[in-house]
Amino acid sequence: MLEKIIRLIKYCRNIHESLADIPVPFLVATEDQGTLVLNSPKREPRQIVISLPEATLTGDCDNIKGPHTLIIFALEKAKEQTRTPEQSDRLYLETADILERLLVKFINDISGASPTGNCPLLCGMEFVEAGIQPEAGRFGGWDGWSATLTLR
Repeated sequence: MLEKIIRLIKYCRNIHESLADIPVPFLVATEDQGTLVLNSPKREPRQIVISLPEATLTGDCDNIKGPHTLIIFALEKAKEQTRTPEQSDRLYLETADILERLLVKFINDISGASPTGNCPLLCGMEFVEAGIQPEAGRFGGWDGWSATLTLR
């Protein structure tokens, strides 16, 4: 029953590998866990956080299905009080670019449009939608963007 969740976790752990300048993502279960992980004094100012996938299972014992959701965050730590409007614009533009690169990779891997075809970890899954939101003060002071992905 949890096979797709396990494959999504494995995929998300390595989503950054073929993308230059994308940090290794942190996979977290809760907002509190994300806050603890990101607010270590040695963290780089730009990070990727991915929520562990969730599932709503429906159907019968022969045909279990349902949507799976996860959230990808592209964030940067910056002191909002001392940031100029230009710095704020740069932060949101650059984190939007990072999120776009991750989403393009994810969609290409799930649809078979990547150079290597379908990613075996995403086999049998279908992209349904992505809700994209700006983030401010997330995980104890990180700004940027998030995308909530729904898969079937």
